[in-house]
Amino acid sequence: MKFAELKLSAKTLKSIHGLGYEEPTEVQVKSIPKIIAGTNLVVRSQTGTGKTAAFGIGLIERIASGTTGKVLVLVPTRELAIQVCEELRTLGVYHALNVRAAYGGQKMMFQMRDLQKSYDILVATPGRLVDLCNRGVVHLSKFNAVVLDEADHMLDIGFRKEVFGILSQLPRERLTLLFSATVDAEVRQIASKYVPNSELIEVGEMRTVSSIKEERIEVLHAEKVPKLVEILNSHKGVRALVFARTKRGVIRLRRRLEDAGFRNVGMLQGDMEQPKRTRMIARFKSNEVSILVATNVASRGLHIEDVGLIVNYDEAEDRETHLHRSGRTGRMGAEGKVITFVSNDAPPPHTGGFRRGNQGSSSHGKRPMHYGRR
Repeated sequence: MKFAELKLSAKTLKSIHGLGYEEPTEVQVKSIPKIIAGTNLVVRSQTGTGKTAAFGIGLIERIASGTTGKVLVLVPTRELAIQVCEELRTLGVYHALNVRAAYGGQKMMFQMRDLQKSYDILVATPGRLVDLCNRGVVHLSKFNAVVLDEADHMLDIGFRKEVFGILSQLPRERLTLLFSATVDAEVRQIASKYVPNSELIEVGEMRTVSSIKEERIEVLHAEKVPKLVEILNSHKGVRALVFARTKRGVIRLRRRLEDAGFRNVGMLQGDMEQPKRTRMIARFKSNEVSILVATNVASRGLHIEDVGLIVNYDEAEDRETHLHRSGRTGRMGAEGKVITFVSNDAPPPHTGGFRRGNQGSSSHGKRPMHYGRR
């Protein structure tokens, strides 16, 4: 199927072709006509399947036709807010749509000033949106369409109260779209209460896509850094994302790689201020930084093309996190490779090993889950 077969407007098709998209993905084929028709949806789809364009194209068509006035898109992280905002702006450029973003880590007064201007779509994280509503800058009664993007992740990181509060204040007569990689009990609770008369769309299974090759390497903790150096040297010219468990572990590992002679290593972890995180992502996208060491803050919502290699220096805490990390490569059918280090020995003291569940770990002290036989 071609995008033209979805009966989209000429302006939307022009922006789609400008992005280099030729054929819609499965989630786009199944979702876009339903969204244009005004159907409430609950969509289970992994990251990397084109879901931002799925709800973006459908909603832009509705705004352009006058069937939807103002759209709210709720996302779990700052990085995702920035990237969704950029993609929606590109998709709506020929309709002259105004898309704005609101998220923590940026000065409130700048966002307040920006939101005083007119806009058609607001992409926001729940915490910052609540602050803006309390200050009277954003009025939820003005929105007649809402998207919950990565709903399961929003609940996982503690936004349950904010999400429920926001949804309860939106107009009852609205279009509601819920996108989630998993549909667990909490997501179903939101759907049953706030997404009435919805249709369920499920795309694929929650698994590593077929274009990704996975490899597990048993290695002693003391040998992890030399092994990582060996792997990176054998993948020169490949954009690589390396996952460590803790913030301090990321800082330490980046230093070790620089000591080993790598000069293009960046890092992404939760203690970094938002402007620094934004600049680092931009540098990684432009390939100014070709190796990025990160905590799980980069496992979801980081949409970067041509990430050819994922290295799980520290194993993920559970299977779902592992799949989301893996989803940073092999996007939209591209080939990718995931290498996971498996270590059965305890980290040696003072040699760069990582201790479990401390120093601001994003794993909250959980033990890693292992996949398959060792």
